[in-house]
Amino acid sequence: MYVTSVATSAYPTPVTPVRAASGVTSADYATRMAEFDTLAATVNDASGKAGEAQRVEAYQALQAMSAGGKLAGIDPERRKVLDQATYDSDIGQRAQALGRDFVLAMNAARQAGGPGAALQAVADRFDRLSSSDRDLLFRTTINVADRSGAKPYADASAWRANIDAQAQVVGFMKAAGVVGANGALDQKAAQAKAAEDPKFATALRLSLRSDNNSPEWTQAVSQLFGRAAPQDEVRLSDAAKAVLATAPAPAPTSAQSPTAPSTPYREGSIASITA
Repeated sequence: MYVTSVATSAYPTPVTPVRAASGVTSADYATRMAEFDTLAATVNDASGKAGEAQRVEAYQALQAMSAGGKLAGIDPERRKVLDQATYDSDIGQRAQALGRDFVLAMNAARQAGGPGAALQAVADRFDRLSSSDRDLLFRTTINVADRSGAKPYADASAWRANIDAQAQVVGFMKAAGVVGANGALDQKAAQAKAAEDPKFATALRLSLRSDNNSPEWTQAVSQLFGRAAPQDEVRLSDAAKAVLATAPAPAPTSAQSPTAPSTPYREGSIASITA
């Protein structure tokens, strides 16, 4: 359930009745506007009754309504509320800033080093964000619904796996010498190499498919090259980071006496956790 406690305070003056858009029934318009009112009230809630996850979900739902044309005929007062949710709310401001930085990093890397550099840049930027910022960026920039309401990825891990798969294909093509200085595929050279190398031919077909953000495509790349090696990284939640930041430093241990006999090493006393 979305929080509706601030719905009335969002409209200091009565909403002016507006005729529904051409070809849309009044009942349909009223239903859409009621949904909008609930979602906008949740995003703009400053009382703390709506949690961040709920507000982010409402923000994403507003994006889907806009992309799907469900805000057609919105009246001026509701337009102001939409702008408040999109640009002025804390969720909206964070989403806008994260999305802007994400796109700028991708474009700058692409201009400097081509598609492979762009893929690496977005992966690095995403991985270095806090868990809450990763979730917000994914929901409001990366995984935005299209006009039909469909989202490109099941979750953030599916997107990251796809980015790694795309990087593998791009890197393989570049290493094969069939990518020009402008980052574009040399079709003639690629076709000639494909005639001689079955693995390259498979990779070429994958690179030319239009569904390169689908889980099936990602799986096909994984089967061809193997999964990208995971990074050795310890990720702490925001709460854990806060606890560590305020935790007192451990008390120093007393130095071992130089004359005290040390415990002799016994074979097998050290066990490897990776063996």
